Amino acid sequence: MTTAITHAVSKRYIPKWIELDFSNNSNLKTDIQNRISDNIQTTFINALNNMEGDNKSGNGCPFSEVTLLAMAYFYSEIFKDKIQDNYYKLEVVKGFLDTNNLTRYTAIHEIDVKYYKLNDASLFKHCWLIIQTAWFINSEYFGHHQHIDYVNHYIKTGDKLPIQHYNYDQIYLNKKYDEIDQKRDKGIPVNGYNLVSQWYYSILFLICRELNLSAKNFNLTNKDNREFNPLTKTSRQLRSLMPFKIIECDIQSAFPTFIDLEIGSDLKNEIYNNLVKAKKISRSEAKILFNTICNSGKYKSKEETKQFFIECGYNTNQCQSLIHLTHNPKIKFYSFMTNHEIKAIQKFINDNNLQRATRLHDAIIFIDDRIKPSILNPYSNCSFGYKELNRIVCKESFSLSNRRLPYAYIGSIPKELNIITLQESAKPELKGIANGFMFYKNKYKYVSATFNINDYQIDYNDLKNRIKTMLSTLCFLNKKKVKKEQIYLILQHIRVNSQYVFNVRALYFIAIKFQHQESLIIEKERNYNTIQHLVFKKNIDFLKARNEAEKVVNNKNNYYDLFCLLEDRITNNDFGYVDNAIVTGHRKNNLLIHAVIRKFNFLCTGQIRKERKLIKNEPLYISPIKRLLFKALSLKPQQQSAFIQKGCISYERELKRFSRLVNNRVIAIQLFLIICAITGQKSDLLANLEIQNQLKFELVQEIFKYNLNCIEAGVICFDYEFKPNSDNAIPVISDLENIFDSDLSNSIFNHISIEDAYCRGDMFFSEYLKFHNTEETKIDFSKPKTTQPFLQLPEFDFDL
Repeated sequence: MTTAITHAVSKRYIPKWIELDFSNNSNLKTDIQNRISDNIQTTFINALNNMEGDNKSGNGCPFSEVTLLAMAYFYSEIFKDKIQDNYYKLEVVKGFLDTNNLTRYTAIHEIDVKYYKLNDASLFKHCWLIIQTAWFINSEYFGHHQHIDYVNHYIKTGDKLPIQHYNYDQIYLNKKYDEIDQKRDKGIPVNGYNLVSQWYYSILFLICRELNLSAKNFNLTNKDNREFNPLTKTSRQLRSLMPFKIIECDIQSAFPTFIDLEIGSDLKNEIYNNLVKAKKISRSEAKILFNTICNSGKYKSKEETKQFFIECGYNTNQCQSLIHLTHNPKIKFYSFMTNHEIKAIQKFINDNNLQRATRLHDAIIFIDDRIKPSILNPYSNCSFGYKELNRIVCKESFSLSNRRLPYAYIGSIPKELNIITLQESAKPELKGIANGFMFYKNKYKYVSATFNINDYQIDYNDLKNRIKTMLSTLCFLNKKKVKKEQIYLILQHIRVNSQYVFNVRALYFIAIKFQHQESLIIEKERNYNTIQHLVFKKNIDFLKARNEAEKVVNNKNNYYDLFCLLEDRITNNDFGYVDNAIVTGHRKNNLLIHAVIRKFNFLCTGQIRKERKLIKNEPLYISPIKRLLFKALSLKPQQQSAFIQKGCISYERELKRFSRLVNNRVIAIQLFLIICAITGQKSDLLANLEIQNQLKFELVQEIFKYNLNCIEAGVICFDYEFKPNSDNAIPVISDLENIFDSDLSNSIFNHISIEDAYCRGDMFFSEYLKFHNTEETKIDFSKPKTTQPFLQLPEFDFDL
């Protein structure tokens, strides 16, 4: 047979009978809505159990109809959000299922779309498998392969394409060439599209076995303890090309293993290596040669077979036992081996609960659900291998969806991870607590690993840089690298809770290669903290809440500072002008404080805004008279009497004014008691409610410019606007026996993060660590070292 010199050209070989009635981007709104009904679940499962197979009888439900029913079930039972017109596409449905995959299966190709929360319906995995398969059949990944190109070219022209350009098992390709020649010699028609058809039905049959569906429409035969199904008929090069991840578990060195069990030898791991050395062939060729000789009892003499077994490593007695098996006229060696084979396969399936698997002669294939078989040795001398037949195709992508997030700040790290995300330096003196915020008198330094994922201005490079900074900070805080599974959970959290649309696996393989850089760690400052979980829809809401809380704290501190100032003045009998009061915050937030200071100054000094005028507390009436007399002697006699009389009147007026101010001190003390009531402080001074009510009435009129006619209205208004501080009130607990909850699941240690526990003090933090069986790690808070920037080249994982 001649060899062609032309190269293989990629071409899709899809028969008409397996093509779907629509493409991946066809809008199927009408078809889907016509199939949505109250009994869609029953209709869908009935169609699955009657799915069309390869028995050519024409019976069964076409796969196009099954796909439409799967999409109708998706929008009826799984997707609960508002459905837009452009959502009725196979491509979009697959994207929703890839983004929020509630199954344990893994798609080989993923589509990144906007995240939607899906309902975990009873047939969710049925829908998932059908949608993945339908999209795969319509995609560019199905219907072509180099193996198909070579085989179909040989069927069509009789010429072989250059074998040196073939990228797969050349021995298997030549075996297919021989099978084609044998069929032609026997007059059996050879269909060039048969390989793709077998590939198609093998996927459907694998789904039927996975979901425990009826396989009545598939050709299944049993011969010599082996099942022949669509998967066994599919070319070896195409079995691994599935829309989902599949696993193969095969008996390691099957025939040598069963021979060891039968004749008592122990050469299953050495036979093929011995043949490679003796025959100068590859291991694959050695395996084929061994199986061929063992099954050639009719065509090989006993002496030839014995000599071959000696080359394999068997001794004379073992060879004699083998000859009895290979040349037994009653039972074929093949049947003898398959009898052992079916027992080993069945025991492996039962031991690992893999009834959903599809048998492939001496192996089984099943869809990966991330649960690895735990028992790989059903017998002492029989072991199974575990192999992933296909790998995920990861493609980087990034976009921003139109999703609106519920909160202004969403952290990038899920709280379920038991890792340190925040470290704070020694905090200054506490200033006050209000509305869930805790304020300090000065700023303190802290290092936080989280970042806000609610950012509509971000791009893919910014996201990767923020993740890199986050991972470096986590490494700094925890004194160790972040685990791979933790990185994946963090990325999945970002994908689910943000408007970012990206491929989690692709970004994961990039993130695990990030190197820790201390130069990326950012040390920040702030003067507040939160003591409870606060959420805000908008950033401005947070700023308003924080400013309101800070205003409340400042007011409390201002009231208390005013209380201390007035208490010190009254204790020291100092009723001079108050000009040393420090008031923090905007003037309009402290109207009462400024009004009280003005009132106190006016009552005690008669001044409002001017500097206080020095007045002796105990003026002597005789001394001014003497000064007047001495000064009058310098005047003319006719002016002396008038000057002395005028001076006496002035000093008498000043004395009356001082007496009035002294009498006002009683009112000033009542003003001080009003401040005591607002701040919750106690005083031994006697209260006069009549004077206090008059003061409240005057203060309300001055502050709010009200025109009130009665004192009672002013008092009510004052008490409403300036409520007493009740932070120091201690609640009375009457039932001490039933107040405590003994259920550990409701413990506060299960409802706060490790950072919150750390902020509550050493004693609380140590008890938190004991509760979670975690050892405390001593971390020194130090400023990150700055390093010179360097060129960071991109890294690629060529094993993907």
